[in-house]
Amino acid sequence: MSFLFHHRTRKIMKIAWGFVAVVIILGMVLFFAPGLPDFIFGLLLK
Repeated sequence: MSFLFHHRTRKIMKIAWGFVAVVIILGMVLFFAPGLPDFIFGLLLK
């Protein structure tokens, strides 16, 4: 288990957890706001 406390491993774990959190947040936003992707693509494709 000592590899979990290695400096480089800790940094990678922080980045991985941050990425997972962003994916979960985006998934929740898109799930609870079904019209949002259409709105965003409408703004982007103007």
